[in-house]
Amino acid sequence: MVAHAITAAETAVALDAGVDGLTHVWVDREPGDPMSRRLAKRVRDQGAFVVTTLAYFEAITAGRPPAGGCGHRGEYAHAVGALRALHRAGVPLLAGTDATPFAPAHGSGLHRELRLLTEAGLDAEEALAAATSVPAHRFGLADRGRVAVGRRADLLLVDGDPTTDIGAVAAITAIWRRGVRLTR
Repeated sequence: MVAHAITAAETAVALDAGVDGLTHVWVDREPGDPMSRRLAKRVRDQGAFVVTTLAYFEAITAGRPPAGGCGHRGEYAHAVGALRALHRAGVPLLAGTDATPFAPAHGSGLHRELRLLTEAGLDAEEALAAATSVPAHRFGLADRGRVAVGRRADLLLVDGDPTTDIGAVAAITAIWRRGVRLTR
């Protein structure tokens, strides 16, 4: 079971209900807030994962509290603070954007998400895992998530080394889906 929660209180309610995962980090706590640290440890202790969605909060707030009507409280900086608490606690993080028809853009939004994850403190390999092996494991997709014999061959060939520069994931030179090279 996965819950959509964007505040610390909603996150606690979802954890009380026994969720396996949460979409969104909470955005209503200042970075470094002791409650965020306790909540992150609770998420970890309950074995839940979190879909990060920093690109979404960046897109809707542009670093400012959102204008009325969107229903989201807090700032992008609060989302980064929650993500850092979750990362330090050892919570499995899954890269995701919560893309809407308006923002962030589908596809390129995930590239932005990976960049934001590294800016928030994950190293490039952790960010790549958040987009590949960690989601595959958490959703029980044993046929994908890493490059190995017998696994589904959905691959991107990029110009550069994304394990040292996450921006290289945007320099796509070839794509394979289920082992078949696609034409662009």
